[in-house]
Amino acid sequence: MSLKKSLGAVALLWVVALLVAACGADPTATPVPTATPVPQATPTPTLDADAAFEAEWSELIAAAQAEGEVVLVFGGSAGRAYRPVVDLFAEKFGVEVVFSPGSGTKQTNRVLAEQGAGQFLVDVLMIGETSSQRLMAANGLIPIAPELIHPEVLDGDAWYKGQLWFTDPDATYIVNHGATAEPVNLGMRYNTDLVSKADIEGWESIFDFLDPKFAGKITAIPPTTGGAGGTYYNLMVNPNYDGEEFLRKFFDPALDVFFTDDFRLITDGVAQGKFAFGIAIGSAGRDLDKLRKEGMKNIKRLKKELKEGFVLSGAGSGDNLMIPINAPHPNAARLFTNWFLSIEGQTARHRISEGTPDPSLREDIPCDGNVDPDECRVEGVVMPYLTADPEYTVLRRGANDRAIEIFNEVRGK
Repeated sequence: MSLKKSLGAVALLWVVALLVAACGADPTATPVPTATPVPQATPTPTLDADAAFEAEWSELIAAAQAEGEVVLVFGGSAGRAYRPVVDLFAEKFGVEVVFSPGSGTKQTNRVLAEQGAGQFLVDVLMIGETSSQRLMAANGLIPIAPELIHPEVLDGDAWYKGQLWFTDPDATYIVNHGATAEPVNLGMRYNTDLVSKADIEGWESIFDFLDPKFAGKITAIPPTTGGAGGTYYNLMVNPNYDGEEFLRKFFDPALDVFFTDDFRLITDGVAQGKFAFGIAIGSAGRDLDKLRKEGMKNIKRLKKELKEGFVLSGAGSGDNLMIPINAPHPNAARLFTNWFLSIEGQTARHRISEGTPDPSLREDIPCDGNVDPDECRVEGVVMPYLTADPEYTVLRRGANDRAIEIFNEVRGK
């Protein structure tokens, strides 16, 4: 036998021996499992914040367009000023605007009556502080923060003092987007035929307005009327003077102030010389400003700094935005709210509004356009913000009710 064949025979014998040994082993030995490959997840690309917002914004626009319209109910100055702005919104987004301007009191009465009857017909409201308090008391508004999604709106640094402002004390229901900055003079508009330069030079305090020489020559909105409430509760909470003392003298029948909730009577009365001046006249002041621009140079607005200092005030209908409960077009309401408060919306508010809108509380747009430059905030000048600063909003709870109590008490009602 050759060597090659001998080695092959030996190898075969070893294989046989191994097989025999294996046959004697435990036949139930546990097999070693084969490892199953773990599937690798495919990474999902994450949208950055800007792209995520753009996607959400596009979806919102489409949803608003599907709803077809948005119902805007504006009171007082908002109704007179913002028609061009809402027209721009309609053109930009292809959403029809149903626009209803009117007095804040009547608009609030309408909405409360509708809600009481189970009808919810309004998407966005802009009314003054006194009227909006009535809606809050009736649980007629929704919390507005969840509706705010635009980064330009949510960016606190874009707003005055680094925060988004609210008019309601709980900072929940009413976004405050505009405010005037001016000396404390109670919004006086006067007729130069009845108020002399010497009168104005002699005025050092708002208490000088109460000179008996003007008895029967002053007009105002009563504190019971929406649209003037801001003036009255500002008087009650301003730390720079005794507001209750002022109101007792102002409401005194001896001064014979003509109180009316008819804005036209106030406007015509001052313009035609029936009254020397009006204070606490709400949006009638804007009407008088408009008449002056149209050529009635005997109408002026008092802009003199008095000892009561400066104040920032933004409680009018043109400064407040809110959404009522059960809005019929919720996506269109959200779209309008966010756009109006954005850079584009607030810039349009300055530049194409009719009349003179209050300066926006946004710090990232210029105080220009149709805004009265005398109402722009002045850097470095301390101005208590009575209508929105939490330091004062707590004090405002019930302040207008107290003004009404004084009014009725002094006038024997």
